[in-house]
Amino acid sequence: MSHWRKQFADDKTIGAHDLEVDGKFGEVVVTIEKFYQGELVGSMGKENKVFAKLKEFAKPMIVNRTNFKRLEKLFNSFDMEQYLNKPVKLIVEQVKSPEGIVPALRFSSRSVEVPAAAKALPSVKPEDFGKLMEMVTSGKMSIADVQSKRTLTPQQLKELQDAVVQG
Repeated sequence: MSHWRKQFADDKTIGAHDLEVDGKFGEVVVTIEKFYQGELVGSMGKENKVFAKLKEFAKPMIVNRTNFKRLEKLFNSFDMEQYLNKPVKLIVEQVKSPEGIVPALRFSSRSVEVPAAAKALPSVKPEDFGKLMEMVTSGKMSIADVQSKRTLTPQQLKELQDAVVQG
């Protein structure tokens, strides 16, 4: 199923319909490249608006006060430069308007979660390696257990593997 708005070539800005997948609105992580002032020609005539150029979309997004307040809360700053080149969730919310309840694009005020794999594990100190070797050879820990908690050098990993094979 495709949103009817996708059929019009004169749609010059992104809208909630651009986040529609299989009849439902999803959320997308976007990166704001820049903000700029521009003129929007619509049914109400010409209006000056603030636009955001998002790396993930060819068309710009109109940014209103609500979205700026959410960015201010998310980044704990009113400085627009602080919002650039950082991940932000773009979501769709139902809002009241003169036409009734309509879907609107909103920046989420919740931070984008960074995968846990991005954090570096502590390394094994040479003075602690003997204890670790004893735990692995006695079967109290596996090599996989060690690697999930510590970073091993290639030499340490080889010594552990050799000890398990000989053990």
